[in-house]
Amino acid sequence: MKIDKSMTEIAADARLIGERIKQARKSRGLSQVDLARRIGVSQPAIANWESGIHDPRRLTLAKLAETLDAPLDWLAAGDRSAAESDKHAAAAYIRRPVRHVPVISLRSATLLAKDLNADPHRMAEDYIPVTLGPSDLFAVFINDPAVNLAILPDTLVVIDYADCTPGDGEFCLANVRQTPMIRRWRANPARLEPVSSETGHPDILVTPDTRIIGCVRVSIRIH
Repeated sequence: MKIDKSMTEIAADARLIGERIKQARKSRGLSQVDLARRIGVSQPAIANWESGIHDPRRLTLAKLAETLDAPLDWLAAGDRSAAESDKHAAAAYIRRPVRHVPVISLRSATLLAKDLNADPHRMAEDYIPVTLGPSDLFAVFINDPAVNLAILPDTLVVIDYADCTPGDGEFCLANVRQTPMIRRWRANPARLEPVSSETGHPDILVTPDTRIIGCVRVSIRIH
């Protein structure tokens, strides 16, 4: 299969398999939810591959290549994690780079919607170590009954504030009328959707004043 121009351009910036999957997906205009549905996996599985937490296996790579109209040999040629060549069960985890992510308040997070140069490290109340690929991360505690079916009370949620374009069905942190909140993004029409066991939490239509602060990457329960 011939690599077309778009894939050649992508290859220059995509060294890892996860990076190639993400770039190819975006070049096809697909969200993580779209891609997950097409190949029969969960959206978190796509997020894990793209973040470098796990590598897809060969059969899954073949499905990805077909769905993304990308050459299989191009996808497979990306650098894999050490787990593929190390038999130790813990090797993949141990060798991932640890990032110390600042834990900030929800109110502080609104500053990131107003000031692109705001630094969450200057707002840090604590830090938590994570092994995720993105570097522009912060974490906030969420205790919101409007999303209690997806995010349990007092859960620490890690936000990628470099990604402000959630796909349909992905969770994001938004600033709505100066109030920060996590909701599920829905398209057509663009709206923020609650995921709650309670009634009385309406959809919020996205207006020009709505600001997406970042996309949810992982949630962590602390006991």
